[in-house]
Amino acid sequence: MTIYISTNAFLTTGLAPIKDLLPLLNDDSVGFELFPNWKNKTFRSELKDFEHLFKDLPLTVHGPYFGVEHSEKKGSKEYDEAMDQMAETVELCRNLNIKHLVFHHNNKVITDVNRLESIKHSRENLKELNERLKNDDIAILLENVGVHSKRNVLFNEEEFINECLNEENNVLIDIGHVHANGWNLENVIKSLKHKITHFHLHNNDGVQDSHERILDGTLNFEEFIKLYKEHTPNAHLILEYGLHIGEDVRAIAEDVKYIKEKCNCSGGRNEGNANIHLNSNQV
Repeated sequence: MTIYISTNAFLTTGLAPIKDLLPLLNDDSVGFELFPNWKNKTFRSELKDFEHLFKDLPLTVHGPYFGVEHSEKKGSKEYDEAMDQMAETVELCRNLNIKHLVFHHNNKVITDVNRLESIKHSRENLKELNERLKNDDIAILLENVGVHSKRNVLFNEEEFINECLNEENNVLIDIGHVHANGWNLENVIKSLKHKITHFHLHNNDGVQDSHERILDGTLNFEEFIKLYKEHTPNAHLILEYGLHIGEDVRAIAEDVKYIKEKCNCSGGRNEGNANIHLNSNQV
């Protein structure tokens, strides 16, 4: 099992905790999910400083999030910013041989007034990105983003499932978002099992998108493991923690061990095997 740790876990600490975490994991198959923060000079500098380490490890990447909105009309300022940041992220993928890139249909607040137009524009922008990457070995993954507590849910459960079935892209399911929105996790997994290649794993109280440790919340994680092993045993697993866990490298290592034991996984870098990615972004 390959383990990916999102650099977003260290947005407030910098990347230094990585050096403390790696010995605790003691596994050369451990990699990183790079979470771009292109407007931050420190991130750019640290990314360059750690490049020699990253090149020797498995990598994946989350699409840009900060200041990015993919549900705005082509030609708008928001569209230009989103596409500029995505272009830089794609270049990062090319340089570091990264194969997966997560896409958010939207990040903004959704209302009855802007919902249908937002869906229209996000579909158009996804289509454009797919076209741009058609000659690259980089897969754009659709994530079920948004939670009711933040008022940024674009699709309900049935709509998201249908959206994924109608798009060419594979899917990343965020089980924390499923839980916070009151969706039926079993229905989502069964409906999309042939398209799900990744999961974001974290827990919460069923309302707030707090991105707690996997057993710290009201989501039944044992039930998820059962569904995962039955329907999507080859999907990659991404531990997506909140920033408050970023300094606790021992907690991260403990959850990695727990997941590996529950999934009966052994080491290895083969992308065909189930992988664990750690990501502490709160989106």
